[in-house]
Amino acid sequence: MRPSPRWSLVAGLFVLLGCGDSGPAGPVGGAFDIGQSLAVESGRDARVIGGANGGFFELVLANIAGDTLSSTAFALRTTGIADGIPGPFGSRSPLAPGARGASAPPALRDDALEERLRDRERAALAPRIDAARRWYAARVPALPAAPSIGDLVTINVNAAVPCSNPVYHAVRVAAIGSKALVLEDTLNPKPGFTTADFQRFAARFDTLVYPLDVAAYGTPTDIDGNGRIAIVFTLAVNELTPANAQSYVGGLTFSRDLFPQVGTARAQACAASNEGELFYMMTPDPYGVVNGNRRSAGFVDTVVTSVLAHELVHLINASRKLYVNTAAPRFEEKWLDEGLAHVAEELLFYRESGLSSRSNLDYATLAATNRTRGAYRADMAANAARYKEYLFATAKSSPYRGGDSLATRGAAWSLLRYLADRTRTADGDVWSRLVDNSVTGMANLQAVFGKDVPAMVRDWAGSHDLDDRVTTSPAFQQPSWNWHSIYGGIDGLDALYPLRPTPLSASTSTYTGSLVAGGADYYSFSVPPNDTATITLGAAGGVAASSLQFLIVRTQ
Repeated sequence: MRPSPRWSLVAGLFVLLGCGDSGPAGPVGGAFDIGQSLAVESGRDARVIGGANGGFFELVLANIAGDTLSSTAFALRTTGIADGIPGPFGSRSPLAPGARGASAPPALRDDALEERLRDRERAALAPRIDAARRWYAARVPALPAAPSIGDLVTINVNAAVPCSNPVYHAVRVAAIGSKALVLEDTLNPKPGFTTADFQRFAARFDTLVYPLDVAAYGTPTDIDGNGRIAIVFTLAVNELTPANAQSYVGGLTFSRDLFPQVGTARAQACAASNEGELFYMMTPDPYGVVNGNRRSAGFVDTVVTSVLAHELVHLINASRKLYVNTAAPRFEEKWLDEGLAHVAEELLFYRESGLSSRSNLDYATLAATNRTRGAYRADMAANAARYKEYLFATAKSSPYRGGDSLATRGAAWSLLRYLADRTRTADGDVWSRLVDNSVTGMANLQAVFGKDVPAMVRDWAGSHDLDDRVTTSPAFQQPSWNWHSIYGGIDGLDALYPLRPTPLSASTSTYTGSLVAGGADYYSFSVPPNDTATITLGAAGGVAASSLQFLIVRTQ
């Protein structure tokens, strides 16, 4: 595994000796070549020489703390800064989907509902894990191993409460694949999907979704002994979306179904469990019978495959944490669980588009064919929208911020892709190593990517601003995606990119704020010809917290 670079001072960059006001370590800095960078820890001043022609620079301030709740105040003090910041720098591609050209479906998926569901799972089910493992070792399959088309099965479709208040519906076996068991709720609105539709979903799960996710993440359990995963199309999922909502719930998996129904000497009961591996999926509702929300079969069809790919990762992760990797009685931390599931949507995009990771995909490539446009809209546009939400609020959001949000999910997906791209030439087994691990959260990242993950988080923060804008260290690059092009629209307008650094001014000497753990803030500044600027990172009362660091990169 390649370690993070230690940021030695290379040609044209030298250390200025002495002791800075911000701490005993003394100032660092010097004359930068274009693209050259310097990482500055708390307790040091940075001195930046403009050179004969002056220079333009980006400053990225990052909080590399690894917790999920803290926020740290800072005071950034400057002298020698010139007024005037140039327009967009670096080469530009006249490309771009994401913002306009290849948008997501009209309604957005309601990720907040899934987030609340994960909270309920962890609160209600984590205390039952040890007992469930004892039950699993001596279980007897509760469902028939050989279902037939047309069979009716009664299951609990309550998608809100883990272990009580079951809502039992009769569901019909609509299609049977080698890995998929497709079930249709008999109470679904009409008209719904056809028999041919259900058969097609089973085939896509068998031949695309299941092998894709299993190859990347590992094999789920089979606690019901039927060799399949039940995919239940039910109006109970539609009921989770309130009337007049601008979002929808496409589907979910519920870890309660991995627990036993009846308490025994071996296991604490989860009475509402269906004792099997199940997904619950939105069903067509063309006339808006459920809460007035019209859902055409065509619209639901467009989201089924990506939802299945996402939810299968949750099922794999939960079932393997429960019954395979049993060192600790807990689920994966929510932010990492969701980040891995969103990576699955990206992997599905690569498979369906014929494109690949580490290709610096831009607008022109994504918009080139019906195949690439369709795959982006179906599988990747939602990730792009979440990542954009993060770029709008980098100081208040992070990949692992507690509470979850669209921004957290977008950041978590982006960080995982960045770490995989930075440390490996191909994905290989990186995703399965994050699942088959007895630790969770940040400890899991460090077990897979190395102890220097905090420094990588800092460099990842720099990549949002610098990637594809100036030739610089590979640490500030995102090899798989060119987001400046993608968000720029068909005209490649940099003004559409959501991250806008704050220009530093000659008339302002102090900039204050706070950063959540894992968050970042961005500034641009210029240094006059033959002059030197000094930048000090501190706090209102003195030295800044050790978790705060900043990067300086010359751009012009």
